[in-house]
Amino acid sequence: MRHFHYFLILGILLMTSCQPDPVTPNNQGGTVQSPTGEMFTYFTEDWDSWNFILGDSNSTNVNVYTYFTEDWDSWVFTADTTSGQIYTYFSNDWDDWTLTSNNYVISIETSFSNDFDDWNIDDVAHNWHCDVRTAFSNDFDNWDADDFNNNAHLDLRTSFSEDWDNWDVYGEWDQNYPIEYKIAIMFVPTIVAVLQQNGII
Repeated sequence: MRHFHYFLILGILLMTSCQPDPVTPNNQGGTVQSPTGEMFTYFTEDWDSWNFILGDSNSTNVNVYTYFTEDWDSWVFTADTTSGQIYTYFSNDWDDWTLTSNNYVISIETSFSNDFDDWNIDDVAHNWHCDVRTAFSNDFDNWDADDFNNNAHLDLRTSFSEDWDNWDVYGEWDQNYPIEYKIAIMFVPTIVAVLQQNGII
């Protein structure tokens, strides 16, 4: 009988010591933050065809795709009321891009040649500028977008580490941003992921 009590107590101790600790989200605010945008490929690792969800009041969907399969320096985007192009000035010049639509011409450029973790986005005609850079050097899972003039900050990060075809955007968009500004910001981590995954940079 004494052995039975010993094994019973040992079993209870083992059961209680194996209980998992509760997991607390690391969100610094105590509540789970919902994404305000998303970027994902239509099919896993189909780098030619993306869906951007802008997180506005209409949850606008934007189709972003290459003109031709694996033609990474020439893209088209289409939404309900907006369409345009994103392209490099010179073929395979991955540092220097232009986004054009009927209403906007936006430059998307690396701060330094071949420095793909630090970008400048500018709409000169409307005096708008945004910095988009990795949170840490060469950490291509996590990007910060800062529009210092309008005090707007966004965090763009992969849903899972190195899951380059599935991204979430956190933070509040400036209410005056046109669709083109949002697409330009979201395009930066997307194109860097595409170029990395295809061994170009």
